[in-house]
Amino acid sequence: MAEPAYQKEVCFVEELKPRVHHLLRRTNRKLTEYRFKDLQIDLRAHRVWRAGVEVDLTLREYALLETLVINRNIALTRGQLLTAAWGYDYIGESRTVDVHINRVRRKLGLQHEIQTVFKVGYRLNTRGTL
Repeated sequence: MAEPAYQKEVCFVEELKPRVHHLLRRTNRKLTEYRFKDLQIDLRAHRVWRAGVEVDLTLREYALLETLVINRNIALTRGQLLTAAWGYDYIGESRTVDVHINRVRRKLGLQHEIQTVFKVGYRLNTRGTL
C-alpha cells in the first residue's frame, strides 16, 4: 500500500529542517563580522579595530555604527538613527545624531564613507569596499 501524499511531505520537511538550520547558522556567523578599508567590526563582541588597533567607541557611537553597517548603502533618517542608538523613548534634538556621526567619522576615518544625504540623514557607503 502506498504512503499518503501528506506523509511524504512531512518526511521531506523533516529532512529539510536540519539543512536549513545549518545554512542559517552558517550565514548568521558570517554576518557578525565586517571588514572594509582598514576597519574590522565584530558585531557579536561589540568591538571595532582600525589598522589592527582597537578603537574605543561610546555606547551611542557604537550603536550608530552598528546601525549604519547593518543598513549599509541605505539612507537612514536622523529619526531612525535616534531610535536605534537612543531608543524609542528618547526626546531630544536630531543634532545629537550629527554630533555623534562626526565623532564616529573622525575616530574611524570614515569622512567619505559616512555620507550626509541632504534633507534625509546619513548613509554608510561601502560600494566596492565590503
